[in-house]
Formats: sequence, structure tokens, C-alpha cells
Amino acid sequence: MKTKKFAILAILIGMAVSVSAQDFIEPKYGADSANCVTKLSIYREYYKQWEAAKFSPEAVNNEMISAWREVFLTGPRASQYTYTNGEKILDYLIRKNPKDKDAYIDTLCMLMDARAKYFPTDPKTGGSQVANIMGRKGLLIYTYNKNRYEEAYNVLKDAVALDPSQLQGAYIDAYFKATIDMVNNGKEEKMTIINVYQELSEVVDANIKVLAENESQLQEAKATAEESGDTDAVAGFDKQIEKNEKSIDINKGVKNNLDNLFQPYASCEDLIKVFTAKMAETPDDVNLLKRITTILDKKDCTDSKLFLDASKNLYELEPSPEAAYNIGVKLFKEGKNGEAARYFEEATSADNNDRVFRAYRNLAYCYLNTNSFGKCRDAARRAATVDPTSGEPYIIIGLAYAASANSLSDSKFGGKEVYWVAVDKFAKAKQLDPSVAGRANDLIRSYSQHFPSTETIFFNDYAEGQSFTVGGWINETTTIRASK
Repeated sequence: MKTKKFAILAILIGMAVSVSAQDFIEPKYGADSANCVTKLSIYREYYKQWEAAKFSPEAVNNEMISAWREVFLTGPRASQYTYTNGEKILDYLIRKNPKDKDAYIDTLCMLMDARAKYFPTDPKTGGSQVANIMGRKGLLIYTYNKNRYEEAYNVLKDAVALDPSQLQGAYIDAYFKATIDMVNNGKEEKMTIINVYQELSEVVDANIKVLAENESQLQEAKATAEESGDTDAVAGFDKQIEKNEKSIDINKGVKNNLDNLFQPYASCEDLIKVFTAKMAETPDDVNLLKRITTILDKKDCTDSKLFLDASKNLYELEPSPEAAYNIGVKLFKEGKNGEAARYFEEATSADNNDRVFRAYRNLAYCYLNTNSFGKCRDAARRAATVDPTSGEPYIIIGLAYAASANSLSDSKFGGKEVYWVAVDKFAKAKQLDPSVAGRANDLIRSYSQHFPSTETIFFNDYAEGQSFTVGGWINETTTIRASK
């Protein structure tokens, strides 16, 4: 079997030394440029026909494979298509010859290494694409043979070290799955899962932050174009905004998948056990303390003594918005809303977008619990600005509106009009964010019962469906509805 494997490699690609022998000062089409250009033309023509046939196995031409092989061997710098088309050709060969797939996977690895060597720069951006190529190499190894998880893990680990910003969602997913395989097979300790989870979560959070900032800039540019009446520009911005929103959704999907994969390893008991031992070894390790507090907070394990101890140590060693947030969480859990609010205020200047959102959200809850309704709404609105896709800020605003009914008891409807605007916010929350739909529906059912009666509306010279402005600190326009 081993002999056959090497035979396949030699037949398809030739010895790796043939590729290594090429150097960067050689002509684009190699020493025999005429032959390379001819073979390039032949394989590309057959490839286009195959592509037109939607890559049907029946449409594969062996001359295409032979010509492609020669282009790769004699002119590895001829075209980047040699590598992108080569992936498709090797995919066909792997699926056609499952018994020999490891030999073809090895060939695919050669292909990716050569692409990184001869085409390290992305022609579109002008920046390095090596990390992206290596990430794809790791993904393909893991996709074609999950038994080669260790190889995929090491390749993807190196890709992250090169440039995590180049990692696509599929690469992140494969890396984390390979990491879990490493731990489950005793080749890494459990702490590795925690470390990689946090590392990848930070990559995705950073991606979402950049995309959210881009969204804001695109919306501003679109508004300017609308004001100037430039309809073509508006249409262009709409397309960019749609593409940007899809990218946000993809990254959020990756983040949810990471959380789901991590869940079996993320019980509070397990996390506390692992982290307590690590913290005992190095109680002044700032990076470890950050990891402990971040993950325990994300997994809602903040009632533990470990979380408090780690938070205090971190705040003493390195006062920061992140450390302040952790102290605020503990105080909030203890019902010390006033003290917690001060720490959450400090935490809103954090670099991590998810942490900023949580800080504003928790700050809003602190103000809600202390009946500081105006401050509550302001904090919730800021949270909504940080994450426009979250419905929870609108849940909080709705609760603040409902809780302030007594402040408008002298109005025509005795303060019951606040329930209209409260329900409006709950409805907006579930429209924006399906994850809060259940809670929002419960609140809508509960507070709709407190709407003014049909008689009360009639005797105040109003009718259902009319527009109405709720006064006081709320000052919002809504629609009149009767209790059912």
C-alpha cells in the first residue's frame, strides 16, 4: 500500500524536489516556456468545458489532468489558476479513488505549499494570503480524512499564528473540531480546548466588530448619497450593505457553532476545576486571569469564588475596563446595583465589542433595578448601537417603560398608555432577534392585559388605531390599543 501511495504521488505530480528546484528568478512559464504555455492552454480549455458541465465526473478529460500536471511541474509561477483549478481536479481524484485518498491528500498539501511559496500575495488586496492558504490546507486535510486530525490541527494552529484575521469560518470550525479530537485522543490537555475556544472567539468577535463599523460607514455614505439624489450610488451602497450583513450573519453563525461545540466541555464545574488548578500555579498571570474571567462570564459561571478571586487579582495587577467589568458582574450578582454601575461605566471603554455590549446592557439593568429609568434607556440604547442585531436592549427599555407607569398616573389613561410603548419595544426585540422571541412574547401577553379598556379609550375621545404620544420622560408616539 505504501509503495502504491508513493507511485501515485510520483505519477500525478512528480517528486516534490521538482517543485523545489524552481526558484523565483526563473521565467514565469519556466525553462521551456513554449511547452508550458501550450499545456496551459490545453488544460484550461478542457477545464472550462468541465466547469460548464458543472464538474460532472463524466465530463473529466484525462488530457486535462496530464496537461495541468505538466504546467504545475514546469511553470509553477505561470498562473494562480494552476492551484485553484488543481484543488478541483484533486477533489475529483480523491472522490474517484477513495482507497488512495491519502496519497492524493498529500499531493493536495504539496499544491497548497507551492501556492503559498509562489503566490504569497493576494492580487486583490496586495497583502499576504499565506495564512489563508494554510488555513485552507488544514481545512481540506480535515475534510477529506478526519483521522488526520493531528496534521490538520498543526497546520491550522500555524495559520492562526501567522494572521488570524485571514481565517474564514470553515477554517475556524475545522480547527476547533481538530482541537477537540486532539484532546479526546490524549494528545493535548483539556485546557487546550479552553485556550483555542477563547482564541477563536476573539477572532470572530474582532471580525464582527470590523463588520459592524463598516456597516455604520456604509449607512452614512448611503444617507449622503440619498441626500444628493445619486440613485446609482444608493443602489451600490445597498449591495455593499447586503453583502456586509451576510458576512455579519456568517460570523455570528460561526460564533454560535463554536459555543455549541464547546458546550460539552464548558460546564461550570469542569471550568472551575481546570481553572482553579491553573490559577493556583500562576495566580499573577494576567493572560490566564483574563481567560478565566472572560470564559466564566460568557458561560454564566460568575457566582463562583474563583471568578471573584480572579477578577480582584486582575483588577489589582492591571486595572482596565475588562477587569472593571468582571468586578461589576460580581457586585451585580450580589444585588449591589449602585456599586456595580460604576464598574460597568468604566467597562464601556473596553476594546472587545462583545464586552462593551455586555457592559452597557448590564449597566441598563442596574439603572432599571434602581428606578433610574432615563439612565436605563440611555444605556440600553448605547448597547443597541454596539450590537444592532440584539433584541435584549429593547426588552430592557420596554421593562423600564412598564415600570414607570406610576409616574404618569395623572394622565388621561392613568399611566396605562406606557404599556403601549412597552409592548412596542418587546415587539421590536423579537423582530430583530429570534433568540429573545419567547421572552418577548411572554411580556407582550402579560402587559397587553394592562392596556386601557375600550370604554376608557372611548370616553377620552380616542379610538383604537389612532396615533398617540406618551408624555413625560418617555415622549414616544405609539398606536392606541385596547386590552383584550
